This record gives sequence, C-alpha cells and structure tokens, in this order.
Amino acid sequence: MIDNGAHADPIFERFLQRQHEEGKALAAASDLLELDAYPVAPPHFVATFHCKGLVRLPDASIEEANFFQAGIWFPPDYLRRADPFEILRWFGPPNIWHPNISDTLPLICVGRVSPGTPLVDLVYQLFDLLTYAKFNPRENDCLNQACCSWTRNNQRRFPVDRRPLKRRPINLEVRPS
Repeated sequence: MIDNGAHADPIFERFLQRQHEEGKALAAASDLLELDAYPVAPPHFVATFHCKGLVRLPDASIEEANFFQAGIWFPPDYLRRADPFEILRWFGPPNIWHPNISDTLPLICVGRVSPGTPLVDLVYQLFDLLTYAKFNPRENDCLNQACCSWTRNNQRRFPVDRRPLKRRPINLEVRPS
C-alpha cells in the first residue's frame, strides 16, 4: 500500500494504488524492467531498465550500456497539475548519452505530460528515450546539445534496442499425439 500521509485524498490514494498494481504487472511481464515502489510521502518509484542505451565514455567515445535508472514521483496535486521536470528524475548512469536527458542535471524531458498520466505510460516513454525509439533532434529544444548534434548524424544506429519492453505472449497449442 502506498501511504501519502495522514490527510490523504482518497481519489489520489486509489490512483496511487492502481499505479502501483499496474507498474508491478508491467515489470512482471518484462525482461528489461525492474520497478520498485517506495511508500513514503510523497510516494515514488524507481524504474531500472536493462535495455540497450548509449553512454559517453571519458575518452568521448559513445558505447552501448544496459543499466539505467530513473525516479518517478507523483506530488499530491498530480491529478490536477503535471510538471515533467518535477515528476521525473535521472538517477544514472551520469554519463547517459541522449538529447532528452541532461548530462549535468538529473533532468529528463519526455515531452508534454498531462495531469494523471499513468505510471506505465511514463515508464514506456522513458524506455522509448533510452532505446532511441524517441528523441528530439532540435538543438534549440533539448537538454544535451552536443548529443543532439551527434544524434542527427547517427540516426542509422537507432533504435539501439529493438526488443519490446513487455514480453510478447506466445500462443502455443499442444495436442496429444
């Protein structure tokens, strides 16, 4: 159970509980995602992705990595107001290489986030960023300008991971012979 404090809004509490349940279900159906919930006020989640993404090494070379973490938290007024820079935080690695993730601050830009956007939708948006299924190639509207320029010149490499976040069901019919 997610606890949002002593005087919690029951509608928001139900929303948080639903996010927790749906997030756990997605993580259980994924080989690429771990999702941890921390029932503190305000409640937050840590999404750990084991997908291919890019990092910049100290020698300035760009290489694939497969461990990324972001924090997601829902402030008490999240059903009325959503600021993506308040909701999402980049945890690591610090040398992430993506135009929509700052290389100096823990900021992530997934685009517009509407109030009440479900946790699962935010997780999918983060996954799309990390795998380069989604990126912003405009230097005047990005969080990492050097990466933005590099990305425009290396689009043939994307997406870096084509696996789906959620396992696809396999329908097998077994008949006795």
